[in-house]
Amino acid sequence: MMKANMSTKMALKVKNISYILFFAWTLFSCTKTEFRTVDDPAYIRVFNNLTYTVTLDNKEELQPFFCMFIDPEFDASGKPIGGLAVGDFLDKRNSYAAPNAAHAGLSTSKFNPEYPGKELVPTAPILNGFDLTNWAQVPSGKRRFLFMSRPISNVPFLNLPDEQQRKVFLDTIIDLSSREVYTMHVLQKDFKTKENGLYVRQESFHKQTFSDTLSYVNFYNLSAKGFIDAALELKLPVPAISRSLRYGVRDTMNIFMTHIEPITDATGRTIQQRIPNFSYQFAGTVFRNTVDSKVTPYYSFPIFLKPGNKVYSDTWQFIQFFALSIDPRTSGKYYEPPTVPTGTLPAADVTGNFAYIQLDHQQYAPNNNFNYFFPGLTVNVHAGVDNPRTFGVVNSIEIVNGNVFLTTVQRKYAQPIY
Repeated sequence: MMKANMSTKMALKVKNISYILFFAWTLFSCTKTEFRTVDDPAYIRVFNNLTYTVTLDNKEELQPFFCMFIDPEFDASGKPIGGLAVGDFLDKRNSYAAPNAAHAGLSTSKFNPEYPGKELVPTAPILNGFDLTNWAQVPSGKRRFLFMSRPISNVPFLNLPDEQQRKVFLDTIIDLSSREVYTMHVLQKDFKTKENGLYVRQESFHKQTFSDTLSYVNFYNLSAKGFIDAALELKLPVPAISRSLRYGVRDTMNIFMTHIEPITDATGRTIQQRIPNFSYQFAGTVFRNTVDSKVTPYYSFPIFLKPGNKVYSDTWQFIQFFALSIDPRTSGKYYEPPTVPTGTLPAADVTGNFAYIQLDHQQYAPNNNFNYFFPGLTVNVHAGVDNPRTFGVVNSIEIVNGNVFLTTVQRKYAQPIY
């Protein structure tokens, strides 16, 4: 009987200790969680669009690798030591800016292809159904943005030698309106004089009425003045994804979009077939402009769900840029199936009168310099019971000094059901 009582007491003691440990763990966990909020915020996303490399010929230019300070604080000697927000290791942007928070936790590298990117800062909420987790919250109002050029290394800016913490690349003040969405680009404004600046675009997609059955894209040419006319040897190689734009395009270009659908022929081969009523469609005109930051018009197109499936699409887009005098249907620069995409596409046009890009989820290979495809202008994700399901999104295609970049913003969709 005594043994039984002792066992009961021991069990109660262990149980009490478990409760104490659980309570302590819970208390510790709660105290480690920080919920940061920003009063009256604006939402910002910052890209570094500078693509030049420092060589013996331009070694006096500041390195295009930054530590960004918002409302910087300085020590007695005038050196930045902190601020409202600090974004270190701001590297050149990726060709594709995905709609999800794709940069967080995927790499041990400190280098950041955008801000906020990997930074653990308060991010924007869902606005009008759009997922804005790639935008950071900052207090609205007049904010000072200071970009300090720094060496390309894993050493944090504040641990660099003193002389390496004093190289101001760009210093400007931006007035941010409450609860507005901004996309910012560090750009080269003039290819000859090497003038740089901060391009700030106040987005409007979250205020527009978009159809769930359509996808959308708009276009910008943010290339530097004089890039198209510069000597060819001054223009750097670009990833294969941008190869037809390496030498740039004219300041005004018409855009034509052709939608391609993979089909299986009688022999079992997959042929890339143009959709006849959606071939060489005029999708607008793009103008080179690094001053006027107005949002350009969106071009829309159907998602083309597969018959009998109703939730999935495997179509992709072939986009061509032509100088105003050229007709895509008579220029000889288009391709009938099955030559798309396996046929030989033209090399970069040194005159800047023609360029193209291809967008296909199935043929896109991230981090592959030999990849010739961007992701498509839709997204395929696991949503509800459907895996995959195709959704329309809002896209922006930006041309910058021979490179082309795609940014995609997605609307909220149903969580996966497994």
